[in-house]
Amino acid sequence: AGVVNVVAGAGPVAGEALVSHPGVDMVSFTGSTAVGKRVMQLATADVKRVHLELGGKAPFVVFDDADLDAAVQGAAAGALINTGQDCTAATRAYVQRPIYDAFVDQVTSLFGSITFGDPLDQATDIGPLISRRQQERVAGFVDRARAEGATVRVGGEIPGGILSAGAFYPPTVITDAGHSSEIARSEVFGPVLVVLPFDSDDDGIALANDTVYGLAASAWSTDVFRAQRAQRELAAGCVWINDHIPIMSEMPHGGYKQSGFGKDMSSYSLEEYTQVKHVVLDVSGQAKKEWHRTIFSEK
Repeated sequence: AGVVNVVAGAGPVAGEALVSHPGVDMVSFTGSTAVGKRVMQLATADVKRVHLELGGKAPFVVFDDADLDAAVQGAAAGALINTGQDCTAATRAYVQRPIYDAFVDQVTSLFGSITFGDPLDQATDIGPLISRRQQERVAGFVDRARAEGATVRVGGEIPGGILSAGAFYPPTVITDAGHSSEIARSEVFGPVLVVLPFDSDDDGIALANDTVYGLAASAWSTDVFRAQRAQRELAAGCVWINDHIPIMSEMPHGGYKQSGFGKDMSSYSLEEYTQVKHVVLDVSGQAKKEWHRTIFSEK
């Protein structure tokens, strides 16, 4: 008792009451950027410390010298983990134009081979989304992208038949969407990957960074200098080279920009929950200290 206490309730009621309570010294929140902003707003009344792990729209940058098979496999794994309901999931694949068509063809084929269904079935690759509401939200993003002229290469429809009993949504690949489109800029939180082309290395990094988010990113290249440039210049709290998603407990996890601040995991995370106190203890017994000359004139 007193170490871990659980207060159940809706965010606007129980959550806001906890964040606003003067007995709470610090708030750590994981969730959407919109709610994170509300948490910060409420915390300002008492100048509370806040730790935020918020939304993401992770870029997946594939340079033209990358191992194409590895990049395609990594895109599927990185985009579909937790049925895409992961804030670090690969959601925007930027592929250099010489290999763009080949990447699209291969990733579309791989997404189409994914088995989605009953998560208790050993043959299932991915299961349902968390709720009907989330299913409708993901479908809405894809439907609006299609209406705006984007091409749905695979997936993109709520399944019927036996799968209609659950909140399923198929692995979906979208192309021909603009970089400024909703599907390319907003967090979908579902099994949806948008693939966009880029020309020069400068363009690829600039497009990857052109987002309000900065939680995670990856770059794919067999050139060590390209890889080192990408890891320096990609504005994200976690950057992978030739992989996407694995996070080790010994390494910090946290975002840049509107993906929040503070770190989870590793020894860095302990600093978020530690308040430093400066203590000085004088044991000299002297009434007059050397530094008192800054106050008293010498006599």
